[in-house]
Amino acid sequence: GQQAVLEYRVFYRRRYAEAAFTSCRDVQLPATGGLAIATMCGRYGAQLCTAQRWLDFQGDKNNGLAPLQIQFRLLEDDAEPG
Repeated sequence: GQQAVLEYRVFYRRRYAEAAFTSCRDVQLPATGGLAIATMCGRYGAQLCTAQRWLDFQGDKNNGLAPLQIQFRLLEDDAEPG
């Protein structure tokens, strides 16, 4: 049989994840004028969205967008995965 990746785990430094989230947090959708993050954070919307919730939604295969399940794990800057 053939092998395929169906799920994987990604380790990000918390500082990197927070910076990526901050860079996207205030982006507006031209068509609606609303915040893009509101649709990119699932049930939390823009008000309750955090870097971890944003990544969790992006990696949820049940959101209709992610091709497979991705678990995002945020590490403190001095920590190593594993």
